[in-house]
Amino acid sequence: MERIFKFSRWSQLIHRHYLVILSVAAATALVGGYLASKLTLQSDLADLLPETFESVKALNQIRDEVGGVGNLRIALVTHDFDAAKRFAEHLEPRLLNSSFVNNVDYQNDVAFYKEHALLYLSLDELDSLHATIRRTIDSEKQKLNPLYVEDLFGIDETDESADLAEWESKYKDFEPKEFYTNADSSVLVIQVSPSSASTDITYIRNMLADVDAIIEQGNPQAFDPAMVVYYGGNIKTRLDEFDLLRSDIAGTAVYGFGGVFLLIVLYFRRLSGAVLITITLLFSLCWTFGVTYLVIGSLNTITGFLFVILFGLGIDYGIHAFARYAELRGAGSGVEEAIETLVARTGTALSTTAVTTSAAFLSLVFMDFKGFSDLGFIAGIGMLFALVAMIIVLPALITLVERLQILRIRPDPRKGHPYARRELRYARPIIFATGVVTFLAVAGFVRVDFEYDFTNLRGTNRERTLFGENTRGVFTRSESPGVVLAASRDEVKEIVDAVEAKGRLDTLTPTVEAVRSVFSLVPEDQDRKLERIRAIRDLVEDEAADVVGGEDKNRLDRLREYLQVEGPFVWEDLPEKDRQQFVTKRGDIGNLVFIYPSVALRDGRNAIEFRNDIGQITTASGQTFYASSSQIVTAELLLVMIREGKIAVLLTFVVVFLIVLADFRNLRDTILVLTPLVVGVVLMGGVMFLLGMKLNFFNIVVFPSIVGIGVDNGVHILHRYKEEGPGSLYHVLRHTGWAITMTTSTTIVGYSGLILASHPGLQSIGDLAIIGLGATYVTAMIVLPALLQFTEKQPAVLIEDRSGSAVA
Repeated sequence: MERIFKFSRWSQLIHRHYLVILSVAAATALVGGYLASKLTLQSDLADLLPETFESVKALNQIRDEVGGVGNLRIALVTHDFDAAKRFAEHLEPRLLNSSFVNNVDYQNDVAFYKEHALLYLSLDELDSLHATIRRTIDSEKQKLNPLYVEDLFGIDETDESADLAEWESKYKDFEPKEFYTNADSSVLVIQVSPSSASTDITYIRNMLADVDAIIEQGNPQAFDPAMVVYYGGNIKTRLDEFDLLRSDIAGTAVYGFGGVFLLIVLYFRRLSGAVLITITLLFSLCWTFGVTYLVIGSLNTITGFLFVILFGLGIDYGIHAFARYAELRGAGSGVEEAIETLVARTGTALSTTAVTTSAAFLSLVFMDFKGFSDLGFIAGIGMLFALVAMIIVLPALITLVERLQILRIRPDPRKGHPYARRELRYARPIIFATGVVTFLAVAGFVRVDFEYDFTNLRGTNRERTLFGENTRGVFTRSESPGVVLAASRDEVKEIVDAVEAKGRLDTLTPTVEAVRSVFSLVPEDQDRKLERIRAIRDLVEDEAADVVGGEDKNRLDRLREYLQVEGPFVWEDLPEKDRQQFVTKRGDIGNLVFIYPSVALRDGRNAIEFRNDIGQITTASGQTFYASSSQIVTAELLLVMIREGKIAVLLTFVVVFLIVLADFRNLRDTILVLTPLVVGVVLMGGVMFLLGMKLNFFNIVVFPSIVGIGVDNGVHILHRYKEEGPGSLYHVLRHTGWAITMTTSTTIVGYSGLILASHPGLQSIGDLAIIGLGATYVTAMIVLPALLQFTEKQPAVLIEDRSGSAVA
């Protein structure tokens, strides 16, 4: 790195022009800080895929057309159901007067669907119902024949009663519950549809505040003193997730910044050193997130915590730099000489580690998973900015405070003396034990499972938990159907036919429960169906009345109510709330197809199967359509992440290998540095298995991160070892090793803030990162020195002091 960047020339420029350097650094930091303040937080997992994916493009088109699929659900919990109904009736007009509310829905028009239920059966189904009733009548007539002998006539033993029961269940399915309530009617749920896009957090927050104010003014306790109101639905979930992430970011930032600063003070035993390093690092963070705003424009669920993590990472360079400066000044060097050594020698080692770490992170920008690509970009430039700050801005700042006599480091007569060189003990046993432990860790690592249950990775709160418990069983259909946007009614028909045909073929693991379109609400062939319904009515009234008895008679009597339909109906006759789902933002009837899953999509494996079944739909005419929803995008994200996770780790290893090789220009040294890194990563996986931890959406980003971060320890140790020479391992571990201990501690503190987060996914990042940092630290401090000792051919017994005389 010295050959590339010529650090020795920089120190003089820094010493002469320190005020210019500090002025430029401060001005650019102010600009960067201003830009960083404009960064927004995207909390939706769907935002972690690029917009070039078909599922993401389809989701954006759907949002543009209908404003997003989602609603706010209000649960009225009370043992007086009549009170809940009265309160809902009281709220409805008031909610509809809100500018945030498009529709209010808490009951179904049962009479409409009961009247028209038979029109929702197909022509073949009506023919089959007619045939079933005919068989029932004929069977009863035969039984009335005085010459009837069952065995003689060989009557079909089909259970006609069971047939009629099945048909009754089938057409009654089109008759919904009157209210959205649970089995014991202790809960009434009101669904509120937004009047604008349900993806805007500010809009959602204002909508919820307005709805809450309306409910508060309505005084639910006036209807029932024991009534309790809870909010839920995917709109509320989105807001809760966002607020939880933002709260966790603030909490971990305070913990991380405070903890790291305290560690630096304790390490240097002086407040001035900690202040100088912190100011310098804040400059680099302002530059980093200012550029992030210009290039990316926002943070996501993964990168939202990089402020505190980069503080813990970037501070490492400041610790190494200031520790070397303090060591040199304590040994009697002057300010200019100490800065020259800091920039030229320590700057070389820092550059190797920074460029290695940065390149490892930047290699991730080519990934489709934004958890990798955005993390890679921000952390990559963050490491480079931290390097620039610590080898240019920090020396300039030190020069300033030295001239102001604020920083006073007195020479220590105990420092600068030669040290005794000796061989590191137990190198061979350590290497052998490392091999055994690594073998066992690999066996555990390959058995680590993946967390597919999304509910275990989502943040929650007490209200959402209570809402879920109280509304269990109210809605049987998924709140997140797959949605397909067609261009015409003909395309809608083709899409529905293609999905239904696939469902008929998929008998082993069907994932589709129902398909709804405008044709589901207004069935076709109503005139022909009415002819069949009249035929059934004539059959029941003319032939069954005096023949069929028992429970079959009761079923046919109930069927008569459904047979009274007089004529066809059109779109405008439908209940308004049911039409609303298909109305676009322009007020038109949209060409939308809703595909409802038959499996729980909270399980990622089910979500993947559902996505595989309906994510891409090819119709009979050869056209291809793409279904989308937040769950389908999440399933695709899961597939991308699993595929790219392995690539990301391998890619970072390759980049790290090439840069370390370019730095040391020696394959042997490169292998020495990377061996403990590989062992550390494997140990991290083994500890995961022992603790029962699982890989998931979030913590998978830790693996390439640890590769990029963990290599620093080995680089620093080997650089100092090569500088000091054979026999210096104890000295290297005492000085550089102590600095590595400190830098690892600050990075751990930065990540450990995530353990305090309320979000389970983010907690898993903190847990795994601490394990990985600890493992790579241990291997760098124990395994690498053992390997270096093992490879020493002739340990030195003499060393020259600064005057050039040899000492023992």
